[in-house]
Amino acid sequence: MATLAACGGGDEGGVPTINLFGGASATGFQDLIDGCNEQAEGKWKIEGNLVPSDADGQREQMVRRLAAGDTGMDLIGMDVVWTAEFAEAGWILPLTDAQRAEASEGTLAVPLETATWKDKLYAIPKHTNAQLMWYRKSLVDKVGNGEPPKTWDEMFDMAEKLKAEGDPYEIGFTGARYEGLVVGFNTILSSFGGTIVNEDSTETTIDDKTVQALDLLNKLATSGLANASLSNSQEPEVFAQLQNGASAFSLNWPYVLSAMREASPKIAEDLAFAPFPATVEGQPSKVTVGGMNFAISKFSEHPEESFEAAMCLRSPENQLKHSLTAGEPPVIESVFEEAEFKEAYPQGQVLLDSLEAASSRPISPVYQNISTIISSTLSPPSSIDGENTAEELDTAINDAIVGKGILP
Repeated sequence: MATLAACGGGDEGGVPTINLFGGASATGFQDLIDGCNEQAEGKWKIEGNLVPSDADGQREQMVRRLAAGDTGMDLIGMDVVWTAEFAEAGWILPLTDAQRAEASEGTLAVPLETATWKDKLYAIPKHTNAQLMWYRKSLVDKVGNGEPPKTWDEMFDMAEKLKAEGDPYEIGFTGARYEGLVVGFNTILSSFGGTIVNEDSTETTIDDKTVQALDLLNKLATSGLANASLSNSQEPEVFAQLQNGASAFSLNWPYVLSAMREASPKIAEDLAFAPFPATVEGQPSKVTVGGMNFAISKFSEHPEESFEAAMCLRSPENQLKHSLTAGEPPVIESVFEEAEFKEAYPQGQVLLDSLEAASSRPISPVYQNISTIISSTLSPPSSIDGENTAEELDTAINDAIVGKGILP
């Protein structure tokens, strides 16, 4: 989808127009915009602008406009991995101390971490997300006495037993060469206690934990327990593998339950959920968060009004509405306790527990380069070679940090 607004924006009738780019096309979001505009009582008016449907297209469009100093952008719906890049470029405003306190109140810690760069909060968390382990109850009843696997080793063991008995056994995982592979790798690495770069993103932190994470990915790919199309599997393919009865276990986002109720009620009745499997027994997995944050453009002519608009759009009431209509989990912890949320999200407590122990992807101005390097180096997962792949990642990511090399 193309944008509706050109560079520059007008304020009709003296009411400041807050041009929102990103998130406006989500299901039910226009209702939130309309409600906030009514509450503003003429102080300001939010106008949603359409952007490309894919994250890369959105980022490209926003970067072009921000680099041109476009005053027609006020509120920016950013992917959680863009914060450092946009902040370092000077395109978004840090929140004041008062704004930071207001935006942080009741907000989960890791979503706030994704909105922070160099100890300054540059954005207001809008929604978050984290993967769970989905599994077939009837199959786990046969090989796990009704208890889902808690670790990767237990999941491998159950899958092997199911395969030996001729039952559905596959482990669904996003192994294609794209961001989903980076998310999966980061979750496994973080669960081992490792990281990709240091806190200020000046150098890599590749070590023996990286090798452990790489070995686990390679084991999945070469064990005969993953789908044959692992190296081409994105979220829709992983969902389809569960829907068509191939998967016994599926590592995917919270949308799976509601989507499966529509796609295959029979599978949905046999579907259950549990935390993402741990890499180390007795230690929770550290799932990688997704989501979106609202940032205020440096070039906005209405920064104060833009902050007010953002806080209205992500108020607890609107967080609840949006989680129910669009399936995007809230960042405000109290929303998880709402009766309507609990009814719609039976997996809500597991999701909240996962979010409280979650990890973020590298917070770096060159994250896009880092992501491209990781996904290309680890693709296909069957070609991963432990220490050699770790050394390759170390060299390539360090080069990206200092601006060297050609992107794959």
